[in-house]
Amino acid sequence: MKQGLKITENAAGNVQVLHLQGYLDGHTFVELERKVDALLQAGKTRIVIELSALSYIASAGVGVFINSQHKAKTKGGTVQLVNPSASVREIFSILGLGSIFTIHDTLDQGVKAAGV
Repeated sequence: MKQGLKITENAAGNVQVLHLQGYLDGHTFVELERKVDALLQAGKTRIVIELSALSYIASAGVGVFINSQHKAKTKGGTVQLVNPSASVREIFSILGLGSIFTIHDTLDQGVKAAGV
């Protein structure tokens, strides 16, 4: 049985860090979309999304990352992705997301890249 999506948030200086856990699919992507949109509307345009506990991602979830990056860039910000599980990393590789995102191995690398 699939589980839902859990999002926890903390700040690292001027960077907002979202930790995702569970499944990011057609049923749960709206939660992440709303969270990112709320951050951007609040002027928090430097976002890191930590993915080590994300066990599954569907195309709807990938779309949230792409749209979030576009929205952040239009506001002078960025979205950085960090430490995806092997299965999520494989999806990113298959879809060629390396041209849109730098996928960092550690949270520190992602925060440093976002805070620039």
